[in-house]
Amino acid sequence: MTRVLILITKAKELGLLDGRMHASGFWAEEFVVPYERFVEAGWEVDVATIGGERPTVDEGSLSLERVSATRPAGSPDHDVQNIEHYKKVIGSLDKLNHPLNLADLTREQIAGYDGVYLSGGHGAMQDMPHDPDMTRVVRHVLELDLPLAAVCHGGSALLPLRDSHGRWPLEGYRMVAFSHDEELVTDMAGQLPFVLQVELERLGAKYEKAEVIWGSHVVEDRNLLTGQNPYSSTELAEAFVRKLDNVR
Repeated sequence: MTRVLILITKAKELGLLDGRMHASGFWAEEFVVPYERFVEAGWEVDVATIGGERPTVDEGSLSLERVSATRPAGSPDHDVQNIEHYKKVIGSLDKLNHPLNLADLTREQIAGYDGVYLSGGHGAMQDMPHDPDMTRVVRHVLELDLPLAAVCHGGSALLPLRDSHGRWPLEGYRMVAFSHDEELVTDMAGQLPFVLQVELERLGAKYEKAEVIWGSHVVEDRNLLTGQNPYSSTELAEAFVRKLDNVR
């Protein structure tokens, strides 16, 4: 049976440049949609966080106003139904109540998975780039040449990676993440600790983005699959399923 590991932020808040702590967490759509698609594919899915702590959902991702604002204009409006579904899944899923502890995951255990998915949400910026166990696990994924998917701010976990020569191992890869244009229309514009698109480009990524703001955009380069934003979750999940089916 195909086994996948979802890595998700445990952060409840994001520290801003003005000293405020902004309520945050993981983005509901970016977890629920891929999780359910993986289960539908018949896969065994594990969830892990830093310290094995239960992750906190970003309440904005369950707000009708915010959800409606984070999909492209003219896209189908199933927001009310989707939000209720996200709440139901998040509230009942035992794997979220009792996630694995990243610190306990060895290279051998990572090798037992067929792929790893980095879930998103602004909370990911708070802990995923700064935790040594997160970096260690993602480094194992690259060393083992496993398919790795990242959506939106989940790509924050890629920033601290370095190879034996001190270089970023993903230099020259085509990829996408939450765009600077999208950050500028959030209520944290100008106050974020870093801008993910800018940091990826600084490290040498060949960054791409959707033609329209909030549009779905997914990029596959070798074993790395990336999605831009919440609306990209469905397309990224489908691409990841195809990828793992082809490498089995």
